[in-house]
Amino acid sequence: MTFDTETILQQDAQLTRILWTDNAGLTRAKAVTRLSLPGALLRGVGMSMGQQALPMMVDSVVAESGLSAAGEVRLVPDMASYVPLPYARGSAAMVSDMRTLDGQPWAHCPRNFLRRLVDDAAQLGFTVMASFENEFYLFKDGEPLDSSPYGGLDGFSVSQTFAQDVLAALDTQNLTPEMYYPESGPGQQEISIAPAEGLAAADRQVLFKMAVSGVARRHGLRASFAAKPVRDGAGSGCHIHLSLWRDGANAFYDAEGELGLSTTARQAIAGVLTHLPGLCALSVPSVNSYRRLLPGWWAGGYACWGLDNREASVRVASSHLLDGAGGGSTNFELKTCDASANPYLALGGLLACVLDGLRHELDPGAPLDVPPGSLSDAERTELKIQRLPESLPEALAAFETDQVLQAALGPDLARSFTAVRRAEAMYFAAQDEETELNLHRFAY
Repeated sequence: MTFDTETILQQDAQLTRILWTDNAGLTRAKAVTRLSLPGALLRGVGMSMGQQALPMMVDSVVAESGLSAAGEVRLVPDMASYVPLPYARGSAAMVSDMRTLDGQPWAHCPRNFLRRLVDDAAQLGFTVMASFENEFYLFKDGEPLDSSPYGGLDGFSVSQTFAQDVLAALDTQNLTPEMYYPESGPGQQEISIAPAEGLAAADRQVLFKMAVSGVARRHGLRASFAAKPVRDGAGSGCHIHLSLWRDGANAFYDAEGELGLSTTARQAIAGVLTHLPGLCALSVPSVNSYRRLLPGWWAGGYACWGLDNREASVRVASSHLLDGAGGGSTNFELKTCDASANPYLALGGLLACVLDGLRHELDPGAPLDVPPGSLSDAERTELKIQRLPESLPEALAAFETDQVLQAALGPDLARSFTAVRRAEAMYFAAQDEETELNLHRFAY
């Protein structure tokens, strides 16, 4: 169904959530009643500018962001994103853009940042296709739901009713779930959904997380999207799959190219590897992220690429090489990403790196077919494989010196984002491990 003002006003939702995602990676909402909905569709709802300068651990504006309690923007819902919430009776939701009082895009709006990068790709003739592939944990009464191994049948049995309900909810919202299975950690799950065009892909990530959390609550469970919610358990990634299309064909595919990849794909990968240390600030942006980003944990701790190399930060999926597959499925996966990221910032930052690779015709070098951690320091140096930041402050320092990413975000958004994440880093530097784990576990 295509939603416009008339269609939305005919729906039976008593409350409609107007969603936004902030610099701390938290999705927040204001809900309007049926009576208020027409005005909200026309003029949006008000939000203090200072709301974009709140760290995840406390609702207190970070002064260094340049924002404060003074000033207001409007959250203008995107009617095309309207979805009913089958797990919240009588409710619906729309994602929103942040606009100034005169109707212009606000410089601190993450969604408009991604829109600009998608438009930049379009200027080069490309359509962006992307999806977010989430791992998450389920907890019951404060403990992981089960202790089954990767793909364990007992894990399917324990989470059967939850899985059926969440897959049905995703289907109702046209998020098109494709695969589900228990992952390696205790109570850990993975669900993949179909790709969508640039801006919609990030919108779907917002709706996906909300659906999983909402259905979990109805089952007496809590869902955790933290990168490392269990100290000794596997980390949870939120891998971004990306491809560029031109004239209805996948521009990453070339049957004659190495690994079936086109020059466009190779240059895109090279752009990502070049800027990945700074991109980490956007794609793995929480203190907790760096508990996961370790060699040997399939998290992409080194800047390198390879075919189905799950220790590489950029994995080329081999599905396009299967008999009869053709080139439509050609994509690469950024493994150095987790769900503490604002999806608009993570995907927009990824596109900025990709487009820089295309514009400067960068080369990624040879693909790596072994785990980078198995190489010696000398071998990694020879292959120009660098270890990625090992802490949030390191990532922020790399981000601040990356001119491509700074220019892409613009000075206002770059400043407010950096201030929020630096405030988080400083706060948790003074806390013990248990406090850090507890505060991150259900934050996202």
